[in-house]
Amino acid sequence: MVKILSILFVVASVLLACVEQKAPIQVPIDKPLPLLHIQPEVYRLGDIKEGETAIATFLVRNNHSQPIELVDIQTSCGCTAAEPESFVIMPNDFTQLRVTVDTTAKQSNIKKSITVKDSLGNEANALLEFNVVENHHLSLNRKIKGIFDGKCASCHFEPLLKQQSAAKLYAVGCAMCHGVDAEGGYAPKLRGYASESALKTIISNGVGKPQMPGFSQKKGGPLTSEQITVLSKWLASLPEPVQK
Repeated sequence: MVKILSILFVVASVLLACVEQKAPIQVPIDKPLPLLHIQPEVYRLGDIKEGETAIATFLVRNNHSQPIELVDIQTSCGCTAAEPESFVIMPNDFTQLRVTVDTTAKQSNIKKSITVKDSLGNEANALLEFNVVENHHLSLNRKIKGIFDGKCASCHFEPLLKQQSAAKLYAVGCAMCHGVDAEGGYAPKLRGYASESALKTIISNGVGKPQMPGFSQKKGGPLTSEQITVLSKWLASLPEPVQK
């Protein structure tokens, strides 16, 4: 019996020594917050019916030791507005930032960026995401608007009026939907179309949807026939996208 107890004592001593020599648990240290911070950094609203206003409220925090003033607030396009409750934020305090998006002529997954700058040179960014679904009441009430109406005109109509370069026309009027490289985005790809005449027809007359109306002046759009010719020729010259 004594021999057994001695053996158990030795085993217990070895186990205890192993426990005592075990490395200490590392407690992760949280990353310090930026001096200017928007919460949440990504706001997901879910489904929004077309034509309804998408609304989200962010918090803009001042983590600095002195008061700041919000001096510049930018959004990714004219249909998106961002208005703070206060432009001055005291130290370790916050203000609400109300962001609204006109969903006219939008469809599927939408992402809108918000950038805020303060008087001390700090910058903070956030993203608003939502999914636009069909609104049957619009068609029933004949209230369907296109991308040339309301706030959308500031992005899809006015910037195109004085552009002559095909690349500039595309960058200003097409890239936001068809992708920077014309490889598709919210709308189908345009790269790889071999037919210049087909492109002219589509750009001039549209496809019968408010998201892609006719861009020709005859159809109420901003483009002259010369602009459409230049843009169509340029698009037709783009090679097929590289297979990844």
